[in-house]
Amino acid sequence: MNGPSNRAPVVVGADVSAPSSVALEWAAEDSIRRKRPLRIVHAMDLAGYFAGPPAAKAFAAPMIVESAYEIAVGVAADALARVRGGRRPPAVTAHVAPGAPAAVLRDAGRDAVEIVIGHRPRNEVIDLLFGSVALALTARADAPVVVAKRAMARPYDDVVVFLEPGPAPDALLGYAFRTASAHGVRLRVLRADSADGPSLGRWRRLHPEVRVHEQRCEGDARSALLAASVAARLLVVESRRTAGVLAWRRPWGLARLIRRSACPVAIVPAPANSGRLGP
Repeated sequence: MNGPSNRAPVVVGADVSAPSSVALEWAAEDSIRRKRPLRIVHAMDLAGYFAGPPAAKAFAAPMIVESAYEIAVGVAADALARVRGGRRPPAVTAHVAPGAPAAVLRDAGRDAVEIVIGHRPRNEVIDLLFGSVALALTARADAPVVVAKRAMARPYDDVVVFLEPGPAPDALLGYAFRTASAHGVRLRVLRADSADGPSLGRWRRLHPEVRVHEQRCEGDARSALLAASVAARLLVVESRRTAGVLAWRRPWGLARLIRRSACPVAIVPAPANSGRLGP
């Protein structure tokens, strides 16, 4: 499987929150390391603005849209200025689009290397009841979704990828190897406690510059993955498996992983025929 084209951007969701600032930092640094353009996207979600009697909504709608657009442009411009004030990616653009954040980012990231969003620490039950941009994106996005957060320990030595038994997942391994290569760090491969598993031979040949350390999970795979996150730069998992070791198809399992991980988490979409996360 070929990797993304050299023009494929790193896409990041931007707003005025602190988690968005963390996402912007991760995305800008990653775009520099990957030598890819950075695309900043702000979703102008008007759903909550139009409340009240129909006559009042009709009267206020033009003013609301104009005001919301001015705010959105300001948010995008501020994010653009912050990126340009530091180490600059090869190219950087900012965009404003109407709609819910998950839908806007999914559309903006159809040609992306990855879509980066900030982590908003909440209880996973609240995410399931009231919605989570991360869960909505991982259910529908064509590109890997990185949920950025401040790493809790230093140094962040490894990119950590989890493999279940079965055929080699090209999208997952390709993303993990390319990320480790771009960051100049070791790739730590955690395998489920099984004798059967995908071979890394092809990927080692494609990326001889990447140091690889393979390790089998002894006992609970979730616990092993969370333990590995303490000294990791990034956890990489796949958003498939209807009945896999980690049961990522269950949204609360993914929400719990994102919330409890000590480092950012990348969720890579599986091929369409392999049982993707979500309905």
